Amino acid sequence: MTGGENLMRVLLLASLLLPGVRCVKEAVFAYSRLGGVALLPCVHQVSSDCSQISWTFYKGGQVRYTEEVRGGQVSPDSDRAGRMSVEPNCSLSLRGLVVEDAGSYVCVTHGKPIADVYLSLLTVTSVSSVTDLQPGGNLTLSCVLFTYYDIGSCKSYSSAFNLSWVDEDGAMLPKDTRYEQTIVTRCNITLAVKLRREDHNRKWRCQVHAGGNRRAEFLDFTSTFLFQDPPTAQNLVPSPGVDCPVELPVSRILVCVALPVMVLIVGFFTWRADHKRAKTSAACIEL
Repeated sequence: MTGGENLMRVLLLASLLLPGVRCVKEAVFAYSRLGGVALLPCVHQVSSDCSQISWTFYKGGQVRYTEEVRGGQVSPDSDRAGRMSVEPNCSLSLRGLVVEDAGSYVCVTHGKPIADVYLSLLTVTSVSSVTDLQPGGNLTLSCVLFTYYDIGSCKSYSSAFNLSWVDEDGAMLPKDTRYEQTIVTRCNITLAVKLRREDHNRKWRCQVHAGGNRRAEFLDFTSTFLFQDPPTAQNLVPSPGVDCPVELPVSRILVCVALPVMVLIVGFFTWRADHKRAKTSAACIEL
């Protein structure tokens, strides 16, 4: 190896170590929930001066970027202006997250992009009716991750994470015939449960398992029963020959007692008034 080649390698290495010189942008995957808060980091931004920082937003399937932050200040033209702020470390904070917030955010300094932040939002919905939430009923939950590109399909996230249904402590659900999990895609998973009495006020958790050491994001659904014991024909119709006392609410008891008393009182005063009129009429005839 000649001295000229060594010199070229040293110069190349030194250029890569110079401040502000980077070959590859940092990619960050961020997860939050609808209605929640997301903090999007501008990684490797060591200066506390954010006057040279800009944030742009790109939604998959669209052909244009929107500039959300310019010169360290939130753009007044942004649809997110009222829900967005720039932190002292130049990170971007978003509040009250909606589906349209899912997308790709790029942190730019001195005109050069230094970080891509891919924000995905988690949501849980129930397709079961309220009357299904009782022992013996069926609970069906759908968990969908709204990604920066394809909602519910995650083609661009093929190896970044997995969705799963777990209990409220994050442990895997036991292998039981009353549980049925269906993986529609990596970003769309459903859970069907045959409910029991102990499932009243129980939390069912959909969890994003992110790669590396990133904290798992999750969203809970609570199954609150409308009826603890579903009515049946057997307990609605009394058996023949069996005395079946009826328990009425206090309000109904008061109405049942007070109404006859009021009728008697009104009848009594009506009778008394008629009796007085009759006596007065008789006295006038005698005169």
